[in-house]
Amino acid sequence: MDRLASMAIFVSVVDLGSFTAAAKAHDISATMVAKHVNALEARLDTRLLHRTTRRLSPTEAGRRFTESCRRVLADVAIAETVGAEVAQTPVGRLRIAAPVAFGTERVAPLLATYLDRFPDMQADLVLGDRKVDLIEEGFDLAFRIGALEDDWLVAHPLAPYRLMLAAAPGYLERHGHPETPDDLREHRLIGFAQFGADDRWTLVGPGGAHVVPLPPPRLRINHAAALRQAAVAGYGIILQSRVTLDGDLASGRLIPVLADYAPEPRPLTLVRLPDRRMTAGLRAFVDMAVSAFNDEG
Repeated sequence: MDRLASMAIFVSVVDLGSFTAAAKAHDISATMVAKHVNALEARLDTRLLHRTTRRLSPTEAGRRFTESCRRVLADVAIAETVGAEVAQTPVGRLRIAAPVAFGTERVAPLLATYLDRFPDMQADLVLGDRKVDLIEEGFDLAFRIGALEDDWLVAHPLAPYRLMLAAAPGYLERHGHPETPDDLREHRLIGFAQFGADDRWTLVGPGGAHVVPLPPPRLRINHAAALRQAAVAGYGIILQSRVTLDGDLASGRLIPVLADYAPEPRPLTLVRLPDRRMTAGLRAFVDMAVSAFNDEG
């Protein structure tokens, strides 16, 4: 039998003076109360109760055992309270994966706010533009841009990831401003190597969607920050996320190209493993990310 349950029932017997009253207090039968008491006496090899037809009272051993039981049960109650508080308080470490540009511009600042709010939490933010394996690489969460292929993961949809065309003013002065999507075929384009060599861009604007066949870009880069720097240096036109280009647009280092046209926004999702326990720290970050990144949309 459960030793703690037997202790609690025995204390009730002593306090209430009968098996029947103790049974009522614990919502069990008087026979079950007797079994718990008998099990304790057998384990301790001593009599704990004086049994009479009118009342039960503890023996000297029973009296001392009762006081010990009270202390044990009180300690257990305190331990359970502490455990519940810990379970509700974010504590521990999160391991999070994110694409380089989005992770740099949006996730890192969010994590700084999160860690300030929850001082008992720690976090590892791993940036990379490949799709990580949450199980093999030990990630708690990953931000994914694009259609979600792993439909078995628990997905938290965020505001779509919006892209735009931009170039340096110097490049546009030398090569002219494209006025229609088809004009892009006459311009130097900087490709994002992680997504392969796109041979067409689909831009949505006045009149609907425009599919623009493109020559292979002479320059392909697999890192968003380097891609942006090449555009700032005046090499050509890039297609990048608005969040990545905010600073350069504000400073005038880059300016929008074909401002009335943009690709369809890409899905942005925060994913986690379905069998991973939702700790307080994990839940707090997911809630914060969903709130922050949906407000942006």
